[in-house]
Amino acid sequence: MKRNEEFTGECTDLSDQGYGVLRHNGEVVFVPGLLPQEKARIRVILAKKSFAIGRVMERLSDSPERTQALCPVFGKCGGCALQDLEYQSQLAWKTDWMRRKFPGIEVRDTLGMEEPYFYRNKAQFPVQVTEEGTVLTGFYRPNSHTIVDTDTCLIQDRRLNELYQYIRKELTPDLARGLRHLFLRRSRKTGQCQVVFIGEENRYDRLTEKLAREFPNLVSVVFNRNVRNDNVILGDESRVLHGSESIEEDCLGIRIRLNFRSFFQVNPEMMEVLYNTAMEAAGIQPGDRVIDMYSGTGTLGLLAARRQARVTGVEIVPEAVENARENAKINGITNAEFVCQDATEFARGFQEKADVLIVDPPRKGLSEQGVEDIARIDPRRIVYVSCNPNTLKRDLERFAHKGWKADWVQPVDMFPQTPNVEAVCLLEKE
Repeated sequence: MKRNEEFTGECTDLSDQGYGVLRHNGEVVFVPGLLPQEKARIRVILAKKSFAIGRVMERLSDSPERTQALCPVFGKCGGCALQDLEYQSQLAWKTDWMRRKFPGIEVRDTLGMEEPYFYRNKAQFPVQVTEEGTVLTGFYRPNSHTIVDTDTCLIQDRRLNELYQYIRKELTPDLARGLRHLFLRRSRKTGQCQVVFIGEENRYDRLTEKLAREFPNLVSVVFNRNVRNDNVILGDESRVLHGSESIEEDCLGIRIRLNFRSFFQVNPEMMEVLYNTAMEAAGIQPGDRVIDMYSGTGTLGLLAARRQARVTGVEIVPEAVENARENAKINGITNAEFVCQDATEFARGFQEKADVLIVDPPRKGLSEQGVEDIARIDPRRIVYVSCNPNTLKRDLERFAHKGWKADWVQPVDMFPQTPNVEAVCLLEKE
């Protein structure tokens, strides 16, 4: 195919990015905004050797599962690619997609939300000032650094939207120059909120005073200095402008103190579903030795410790390890320890017996060496919590070569309105 070529075709599937999938003259074309069973006139806007990207010039038929997207910037912002697909159909597609990806393994129905909006407890809004002096805040267009200016997000917590709208109105061009991102976080259970101004120079003391008066649950305002010439959001230097650098969260009765640098699941309602599923899979007995790899702020490990296991959490980010130790202390948990070490290195050097090993890696999954070292530890069962089905599939194949069989995969819809799927998988020795 060539750029600007036009053709008429019918969408047959969705890709893992939420794009419609078509075939034209034997070649695959990915088309944003097109749903299965829909016909459209397509123009090729990018042609590669193995695939092409198309744009809908005219939709000729509508899927019976199509719905009206509620967001005014849907299709422009790079976020909610599936907002025009009815929610139950989103769940059905995710289940079907996972079953096709994991043939021969029991894939359960995807667990979803009753209200699939306003769920995110964290937001990062890029900030720009145009040459004309207009302040832009919102989200990036797909595959770009162009900001789609918006004053609300329908998958962000309602109170975070209010906080964001207030800051947005207060951001003059002078205040916004040098400000790279606004980072906002809120605990739905405790109500505590946090604002982090990320930029070149702190000029936000007066705005902080206004925010503290307007929002009584705002317990943390931080300035984070970032002058790097790359896409890394947080810099190394920080200064607390109000309260502390942390807020408190709650997960299944575990109190979690969150530093603004700490990773935490962005959907607190479905996080509890995900972690309950992981604990079900773990089948922990009192006295079990549990290893929690990529333990973050320690939530899964502390939940295991509550079941009277002896827990070691492993995490490479020092701030997260300190957070985890602090969280164990504030929950009165003494049977969990947290070490700051690369997970693969820890597994390679671990010489004791483990009953259960929980692994919750980043999107890139496990290294081949990591799989080998985990298999050598030889626990009774492995619980794999995955945020990327593609690397989960690869890692399950690697575990299979080591004699480990996946009993089941449970998809969990942590990100409604998007194509992303998280999953819990139970592995046992064949």
